[in-house]
Amino acid sequence: MAPQALRVEEETLPSGARLILAPLPGRSSVSVSLLFGVGSRFEPLRLAGVSHFLEHIVFKGTARYRDSRAVSSAIEGLGGVMNASTEKEMTVFWARVAGRHLSTALDVLSELALAPRIDPAEVEREREVVFEELKMYLDQPADLVQMAFDEAIWEGHPLARDPAGNRRSLRRIAAPELEGYRAANYRPVRLVVVIAGAISPARARREVLRRLESRLPRPADEPDNSGWDGGPPPPLGWPSQSRLIARHGEQVHLLLGTRCSPYAAPDRWALDLLNTVLGEGMSSRLFLELRENQGLAYDVHSFTARHRDSGAFAIYLATRPDQAATGARAALTELRRLADRGLEPHELDRAKAQMEGRLALQTEGSGGLSEFLGHEALLTGGLLSPEEVVERLRDVGEDQVLGLARELLPTHSSWRLAAVGPIRDREGLAAAVQE
Repeated sequence: MAPQALRVEEETLPSGARLILAPLPGRSSVSVSLLFGVGSRFEPLRLAGVSHFLEHIVFKGTARYRDSRAVSSAIEGLGGVMNASTEKEMTVFWARVAGRHLSTALDVLSELALAPRIDPAEVEREREVVFEELKMYLDQPADLVQMAFDEAIWEGHPLARDPAGNRRSLRRIAAPELEGYRAANYRPVRLVVVIAGAISPARARREVLRRLESRLPRPADEPDNSGWDGGPPPPLGWPSQSRLIARHGEQVHLLLGTRCSPYAAPDRWALDLLNTVLGEGMSSRLFLELRENQGLAYDVHSFTARHRDSGAFAIYLATRPDQAATGARAALTELRRLADRGLEPHELDRAKAQMEGRLALQTEGSGGLSEFLGHEALLTGGLLSPEEVVERLRDVGEDQVLGLARELLPTHSSWRLAAVGPIRDREGLAAAVQE
């Protein structure tokens, strides 16, 4: 069943920020998201990790909420939840509260983004917290292999960097760098505001104008060139470079994949369906073949990571050290089998139903809907509703999915591999994606 039709209102505020309002009748909660189009991709190399560091430090206090306790209590004291995240192309601040507390949620999030108190002493204390977070990622093989894969697939481009940064660059970041970066990049032209749930659009707009718009700087005449992103990623070079990291453990964690189209490309929906058939869930081909039939992995799946001008399609599995190369070959065999032999009867229909159902579940609540609309607006520049997405999915034919599968098949230079764990046959594993 398709998601219920939504009434979404969109406008550009006087400052240049985009406002998206999505009332959900019958709900009691409201979710507010401030999405800024800036992340690790936009950072100079010497300040890698500054977007993520800034996301941390703003929670230490603002002009109105003087310390971290005041910030958290302002939302948690109402029974609400609040958090933030930093990705390669966006930084998001969000809160979910009862509908009657919309004004407070807007006020707190506006303060965090636009009026933080960046105290040098707090910066030094929080630096150690960020170091510990980075250590946590490096200690977890599934996270470390993702970092290694990004380095392999983006080959020196800013997209190769993890949003957490690195110890050397984080030591360079002090209060002046954080404030300068925030002032240069937290600008209205890069901001999308989404409010979804128990709202009256008229009231929500008034609150945005009062609580947020009044704090935003007026639009400047010059173009938005404050961010640096290194330009589009260059084509993958040859020969293929693997990233193999030796670690003690019981499993080898593998990621193998290639470049794919960007987020807003015309083949977006065919790629999503291909990914669903191949590696989404326990009914996918990878799960049924590699786990159920061959017993090669406990966890195996595929995924896409798409950006505004490029993307990556990848397969993940964790397997025994002596089965690593076998597992990698088996995963690619499933992709080749799909491309060569086509889809089974009703397989595409099942994938469409699976995606439609997940979309309905995601967008039935205020938080999921706010996230969906915000990502859609910020990453594509447009705004498709959930029911419009369903229409696009239903229009995809089998020939489009199979054509895309053939385009993604490995060649000697197109696929990359990353592995973390007790690797026994380095040459055999690296050769698995070049056969």
